[in-house]
Amino acid sequence: MSKQTDGSPDTCTEQGEHLASYLEVMSAIVWRIDIIGNEISFLNSYALQQHGEKIRAIMQNPQSAERMILAEDRERFQHSYRQLLNRQKTSCVFRIKTDEGLSRWFKLAGMPDPEHPTCSIGVLMDVTSHVSTVLGTEGRPGLSVKIDLIDDPVLLVRFADRTVRMVNKAADKLLGYSHDQLADLHLQELLQDTPGTDLFQIYESLIFSNCWKGELYIKDNLGRSHQCSARIQVIARDEENLLWITLSHLNACKACKGVPVRGNEVLSSSAVSKAMQKCSTVKELLESMLKALPQNSPTDAIMLSKIFIDEGIVSVTGVGEPFGGELEDLIHPYDGSIAKNIVRFELDKHVVMETSKSIKPIDWALFIPHGIHSYYAQPFFKDGILTCVLIFCSTQKGSYDPDADAPLSAIHQEFFNQLERCLKK
Repeated sequence: MSKQTDGSPDTCTEQGEHLASYLEVMSAIVWRIDIIGNEISFLNSYALQQHGEKIRAIMQNPQSAERMILAEDRERFQHSYRQLLNRQKTSCVFRIKTDEGLSRWFKLAGMPDPEHPTCSIGVLMDVTSHVSTVLGTEGRPGLSVKIDLIDDPVLLVRFADRTVRMVNKAADKLLGYSHDQLADLHLQELLQDTPGTDLFQIYESLIFSNCWKGELYIKDNLGRSHQCSARIQVIARDEENLLWITLSHLNACKACKGVPVRGNEVLSSSAVSKAMQKCSTVKELLESMLKALPQNSPTDAIMLSKIFIDEGIVSVTGVGEPFGGELEDLIHPYDGSIAKNIVRFELDKHVVMETSKSIKPIDWALFIPHGIHSYYAQPFFKDGILTCVLIFCSTQKGSYDPDADAPLSAIHQEFFNQLERCLKK
């Protein structure tokens, strides 16, 4: 009998065997939590030889977690664990104290199990060697290196004038401010919507105990207030006193509907318009669009292509995790571009369902290398001439309906009004 290759039971069994073999060689504890059944299943047999089942126990026994996880990291671990029980995507880094009295770094990462609607699935891995590599470089590791090791949002604020000095990547995603805006940002502006919190009480606590813990509302660039638990510590670095603020989203946060902020919940047109009016660059405008997407949007990135037909080029700028901040005013030939297709065939939109099937040069130059599998391109004309194409990108295939309006069509005109203002500068 020939081997089945069409998704039949024989094929599924074979794929399951391959997956099981792969899990067994992973240097991580792979687990699945049944939220309704309150059960955890370990999907491989990996365990640190020296510590065996004790490491697995922190996923099952709160007392083990309380005993083994360092006090300053417990809240971070517990927050991520609560998110797992709510079928939310999460990750955190924390330290475990071993029987020998040493500290080892671990990373917990999980997400909703797509195959089991009542489960979360993920890994628990020892990342001590990775952290040691980063921190073991000559000299003292920079603050930017330290805070980027933490998955939760972290802000460093100057104690002298309460202005923001530095944020990590998670805080940058949460707040959405440009670097220039952050440089002028005062702590009072970030916390102005926090009810019942007196900054002087916080400072008093910091003076006498070097630490403050409580609940804060952090205001982002779109004016939304995110409900967070916060830990504030005083640190001294290079003869400068700083406030180290670590934030952890609360599940009750209305601004992000109880999920980790990706900045893509539904916003009113007026809120988006207000945010766009503050922008001074094309990237900031695109980031405002990205943050205005509805929660269930498949869009992972947005690109703007400025069209210069007479010069035979297009200039593209993109924002979103797939582009990694590296796509700004990149020049590509007009030939082989989305724009040429639109002009040639007089299209009012251009939707690609799977880029890997494309023969268009720009798809292979721009989209496929960044993991974009589908996109919706909306052209804009001025006096009958194509000037710009706004492109909504997804890392999943078939994400856009060719018969539907473009995402965020209600705010496109405002976007292009503000774009003209930014380009004039």
